[in-house]
Amino acid sequence: MQRLLLLCLLAAPPTSTAVLGQDLNQTIDVRKLAAAVQSPGFQSRVVGGEVTTNARLGGYLIALRYEEAFICGGSLLHELIVLTAAHCFLGRVKISSWLAVGSASKLNDRGIQREVKEVIKSAQFREDDMNMDVAILLLKKPMRHRTLGKLVLCKKHLVPGTELRVSGWGLTNPNEFGPQKLLRTVTVPIVDKKICRASYLPTVQLTDSMFCAGVLGKKDACTFDSGGPLVYKNQVCGIVSFGIGCASKRYYGVYTDIMYVKPFIEQSIKVLLAKR
Repeated sequence: MQRLLLLCLLAAPPTSTAVLGQDLNQTIDVRKLAAAVQSPGFQSRVVGGEVTTNARLGGYLIALRYEEAFICGGSLLHELIVLTAAHCFLGRVKISSWLAVGSASKLNDRGIQREVKEVIKSAQFREDDMNMDVAILLLKKPMRHRTLGKLVLCKKHLVPGTELRVSGWGLTNPNEFGPQKLLRTVTVPIVDKKICRASYLPTVQLTDSMFCAGVLGKKDACTFDSGGPLVYKNQVCGIVSFGIGCASKRYYGVYTDIMYVKPFIEQSIKVLLAKR
């Protein structure tokens, strides 16, 4: 199964969608995307990576579940705050049905479970081009344990070629339809924005809220890695957002740029923590 933007990133197609922000004149033609990608014999969105554990990563990776089904990854920024992607909530608007699970390496691990109290998505998030694909979650109770760790927000713009780590329970076989049971991780280099934008034209116009990372045909993230962090020295510098295919020979993985969305994140955290 190819990774075609948002539609193939989630566990199941949402039953309804809500676009928060202005509409664009251009919309994404999924059939055109499908025609643009040749299906490889094997894909994995944590392609070229290896099995790991949450503890080895640093204990910051969160599994987000909706009505008990795994949907997206996330990262722990504060004992009450989780960072993830806005598109994870399309068609999943019942906040009481969301559960954040920390300290889990296998998807069936019980881990440390916390109910979600509130979600803030950027008002500039656009479903049609995935602009500002970022969301902040407030947990009902603090997530504390010796096995947990936290990430800080990216401190500076990173230059192309810098290697970062992406991890998740994403697909490792194109014929599968659900997430992997084991956690996987891979390091991917940042790609020059001009090169990445050129590779996606004319199919998709990337916005300033995005950057790319990966090694064409070899290293990438995939379906069900959505919302997870792209990490550099214990800093979250990107959020898994979308792409065409997994480890495609033409298209890199696209991530929400933390440096660009940092003002929104910091303000949202301030607002949410004031409600404790």
